[in-house]
Amino acid sequence: ARWVKHLQDNMDRFMATVQIGVTLMGTLAGVLGGYLASRYLEPILDHTLVARFVPAALEATLLVGIATAETDLAVAYAKERRQFGRPIGSFQAVKHICADMLTRAEVARAAVYAAGVHLDGHGDGDTARAVTGAMLLASEAAFANGKACVQVHGGMGFTWEIDAHLYLKRAAALIALHGGADTYAEEMAAAL
Repeated sequence: ARWVKHLQDNMDRFMATVQIGVTLMGTLAGVLGGYLASRYLEPILDHTLVARFVPAALEATLLVGIATAETDLAVAYAKERRQFGRPIGSFQAVKHICADMLTRAEVARAAVYAAGVHLDGHGDGDTARAVTGAMLLASEAAFANGKACVQVHGGMGFTWEIDAHLYLKRAAALIALHGGADTYAEEMAAAL
């Protein structure tokens, strides 16, 4: 009964995170939908592009959603938690952590948008490099933001009461699904 209560209490937070990912995926899917529709009628379809790069771009989108949710969770906690008579978010060290989290998430978001533009056929340059770069930046942002989110929460970040550890575990699982960030870093180095 305790776990059911915990799941019910945290379902709103989980659904908000899913909604962020779905919104980003919907944006990218609109771009990719135009690409797939235009390419569907062509007699020769580049199967590597569809089989490898489209799923990687969608996974990068989900990782950006996770990085953003981790940032939002850490900032909300930093505003709420008080120590020494003031919110911990007013301390310079915590401000720097949250600012770094936002920077990583926004850089990864820009890379994912660029990958979508390349997949849509409107980009200058190599599509493989754009998608690989997006996956590399998104995976690093999601994992680093997960660790930073747990750090902002302190010891509470590892408990079931706070969802910070769940975001970190989800990011780690998604990154490991396709060989990890090292795989994308090697592919990026080979593409240069």
